[in-house]
Amino acid sequence: MATRQPTIPPSKVLHIRNGSPEPNEVDLTVILPFLSNFGTVIYVVTMPKLQQALVEMDTLESAQKAVSYATSSQIEVQGQLYFLHFSKSQSINREPSYRRTLVEHHGEKILLATVHNPLYPITMDIVTAILKPFNVLRIVIFHTHGIQFLAEFATPEEARTAKDALDGREIYSNCCLLKVVYSTQSTTLNVRYNTDMTYDFTRPDLPSKSA
Repeated sequence: MATRQPTIPPSKVLHIRNGSPEPNEVDLTVILPFLSNFGTVIYVVTMPKLQQALVEMDTLESAQKAVSYATSSQIEVQGQLYFLHFSKSQSINREPSYRRTLVEHHGEKILLATVHNPLYPITMDIVTAILKPFNVLRIVIFHTHGIQFLAEFATPEEARTAKDALDGREIYSNCCLLKVVYSTQSTTLNVRYNTDMTYDFTRPDLPSKSA
């Protein structure tokens, strides 16, 4: 006799995974606008390695509308297939109130930044606008553990100034919180192309290539 799987109770939190055969992460730039048809997204956590994401809606009704649609219709946005259902969690654990800690600076010129609750796209243009006042030389954006970027500065002093100014700040109100640490990477960032994921401001002559 087959064992009946327990039913997951309705939740404001939605579990989303990539349903396409290609190993792509959940593209927030397409899935968040899609979910806005059912209500307001208030928090998101990405899991790039698992090609999944957790999204918390503003109300249970909004989440139920999204799941109801996913149950009756296939979700395909811009050619990408997604599966959506209720999460086992009733809410997404928020980061505790972020308190910056004093970290000794050993002359590092490269910062590692992680963006928490990225409700809006974090593009090269956005990162550049944030870092340009601090004389950033090179930027590398990657999605290994959520949305992160490395930023290399001309001097250790400029790196320290940037960290002090940006650590614990939000790019947009109530979302996109920056957590900035000194990177353990001591060598110059390897940028071969100026693209939407990597950029070397000392080499504007580098070729542009799709990331």
